[in-house]
Amino acid sequence: MSKRKVAIITDASSDLPPELVEKHKITILPILINFESKSYKVEGIEKGITWDEYYSLVDKEIPTTAIPGPGVFLKAFEEALTVADTVIGLFISEKLSGTFKTAQSVVKQYLPDKDISVYDSQVTCSSLGLIALEAARLASEGKSKEEVAKKIEEWLPDLHLKGIMNTLENLVRAGRLSKTKKFMANILKFKPVCGYVDGEVHIYGQLRADDELIIQQMKKLGVKALQNMHPDNKTLFINHTRWPEAAEDIAKHIEKHNPENKEIIIQETGPLTSFFTGRKLLTVDYIGKFDPDWLLKTK
Repeated sequence: MSKRKVAIITDASSDLPPELVEKHKITILPILINFESKSYKVEGIEKGITWDEYYSLVDKEIPTTAIPGPGVFLKAFEEALTVADTVIGLFISEKLSGTFKTAQSVVKQYLPDKDISVYDSQVTCSSLGLIALEAARLASEGKSKEEVAKKIEEWLPDLHLKGIMNTLENLVRAGRLSKTKKFMANILKFKPVCGYVDGEVHIYGQLRADDELIIQQMKKLGVKALQNMHPDNKTLFINHTRWPEAAEDIAKHIEKHNPENKEIIIQETGPLTSFFTGRKLLTVDYIGKFDPDWLLKTK
């Protein structure tokens, strides 16, 4: 089989469905998730740890994550170089992990003669998976590294993961939120409207909502996302943690407002992020324009 002009590599926080990884020949860099009882090398959705294993542990222990050693990075880049003579790496936000910096270092130290470019996506989860997928599609179409890189640089400022958290329980367990704030939020039914801004989690405001209103607002966001997507992009992700019925409800609603037949993928948030978000997180991940009022305003 002839090589492509460019190969795409990303990391396991991207939460890409395995069938898309295989179809588009995307290389996945593993990330480690550690519990007191056992460590797991996560290489993708249910690769390294299953959902059942993860949730049986996370209710009892607070996990930590770690990046693998340089040798694992080198192996991943070498795997990508079997697909193409040039490589583009898209990685979890530098403010959330040392993955991007380590990738830079490995390329500089061990592969200085190879045509490899790496990017800090400034996001994680399915928004990272989304831009890796869109880049890999261009690679599949025979686009050059320069053409793919130009599109990535055009898309990155408009790459969004936006949604609503339903619980603050795990943020308290991890020491990132006081019990008092959690108590007040629960009493008042305040739900954080969140996303990534400049590589970090950003809270746009609080929505006073029950489950029904959360789903209503996410349906509105999904339709607005479709209407404001970058014309070159083909896919929108609906991400959830342990709330598939809500994600399916949102997807059905969005499909009614999808004249261009954009691909809508429902994906459960992977274990590298879902501990902090807690159960019943909902997000929409896409490339395009965003207005926080789409979620904050209920009328």
